[in-house]
Amino acid sequence: MSSDGDAAAERRHGLISRREDERALEILARLGARPAAPFHERGVAESVESTLRESGLEPWRDEFGNVLARYAHPDNQDGRRPIAFVAHMDHPGFELIEGAGRRYVARALGGVPAASLAKPTAALALLPGGRRVPCGLTPYDGPARDGADRLVVATLAEEIEVAPPVAVVFDLPDFELDGDTIRMRALDDLAGCASILAAVERLANEGADADVFAVFTRGEEGGLFGARLMAQAGTLPADALAVSIESSPVIPGVAQSRGPVIRTGDAMSTFDGRAELALIDARQRILERDPDFRCQRQLMSGGTCEGTAFAMYGYSVTGIAFPLGNYHNATTDLRDADGGVGAEFIALPDFLGGVELMAEAMRGSGGATAERRLPDVGQEVRERMAATAREWGSDPSPPS
Repeated sequence: MSSDGDAAAERRHGLISRREDERALEILARLGARPAAPFHERGVAESVESTLRESGLEPWRDEFGNVLARYAHPDNQDGRRPIAFVAHMDHPGFELIEGAGRRYVARALGGVPAASLAKPTAALALLPGGRRVPCGLTPYDGPARDGADRLVVATLAEEIEVAPPVAVVFDLPDFELDGDTIRMRALDDLAGCASILAAVERLANEGADADVFAVFTRGEEGGLFGARLMAQAGTLPADALAVSIESSPVIPGVAQSRGPVIRTGDAMSTFDGRAELALIDARQRILERDPDFRCQRQLMSGGTCEGTAFAMYGYSVTGIAFPLGNYHNATTDLRDADGGVGAEFIALPDFLGGVELMAEAMRGSGGATAERRLPDVGQEVRERMAATAREWGSDPSPPS
């Protein structure tokens, strides 16, 4: 383990960045090799846990299967607030619910593209043990029933003998790096999970003085289920800052390759400006050593994220987003039945910049300077304001 001084020196000279960037991509590729759908996240959870253990952290699961780990320096005596970085392990998909042999009825889980319900789509059935069986999804042609608009027929390439439910995901790349573009079946939200893992590993390697929770939730695509249950249970300390990490669709005012986005809110709620200062301060510290660092700030209204779930239960919340193309694998609009299904994609500089921003925010965990953003009003201005108010005849006493 290097000392804080050694790590800082390496970072200034650009040595540690290259190694750590490669490690961040390695973690992301590892997660991509474990496809998941809502309620079917075990493979990702196991990969997350093994990566945390490699960092010297001991993960645990709550009663709902959410995965957590805590990095806390033993000498942290300054009473700073803990900071929790939250991402979800699932991605929209399907599950086989009935059938036998090669033909099954499958139900959509989460916001799948309308095109995948309306026309033939290539997919993979995920069998126990990690085996993948190719299958084709076609529009449901069975009898009328409740929820039929969320059903498809899954025809498998071979007969299987398993008891439903069985997860089904789109037949898209686990992970591809194409120049400065990352393409994956499920960047939403494996990019969030991988960036948290990479950032907290940097802290552990440095032995940084910080108090950080790494949180990986289940069932987000079905309705923020894992985050809501965790927040309701009070699993995290009540004074923790919760930072939602997401891959969120590109909207006007946001562009790929301009850096990660400090997220001021989502489609449902506006986040906490005081919590956001933990990220603003981190960005400023990075800019002081790297004036070329790129970072955006925007209300990402393209979807609702787990920040809203934690805010509902009284947590102070902020967020980071990676601008995402082909949101939920829709090549046009998610509701466009004539569209296509393709890999999601984000810009490599945005992902790596996000890891750097998170790691820096973790180092200053708790937003210790959050009370101070604007400088004090100087005495000269104070006196001038008071003098002109007296000239106007202002009475500083409130009416009785």
